[in-house]
Amino acid sequence: MFAQSSGLPAELKAALRELRRVRAQRPERASDPLGFANWREDIAGVLETLSRLLLFEEDRTKAVGEAAQAREEAARIRAEVRREADKGSGGGL
Repeated sequence: MFAQSSGLPAELKAALRELRRVRAQRPERASDPLGFANWREDIAGVLETLSRLLLFEEDRTKAVGEAAQAREEAARIRAEVRREADKGSGGGL
């Protein structure tokens, strides 16, 4: 059917491979909350790159939205970790 193996541009294929690679590195949130937050940031970066390469506007919009959600989640996790650390240290001041 297709002249190329999948019909996708090489850059898009590479971005999809990168997304799979980063997703496979997912740490356990409960045991490593900061690692999980960093991973969510990495996912956001990959999704932003992917959003520039996707073929359909709907997919690009979805990737941008998911990237924003990932960054928001990372920020919430980091804030939770800071609050817990402040409790343990008596408030931080």
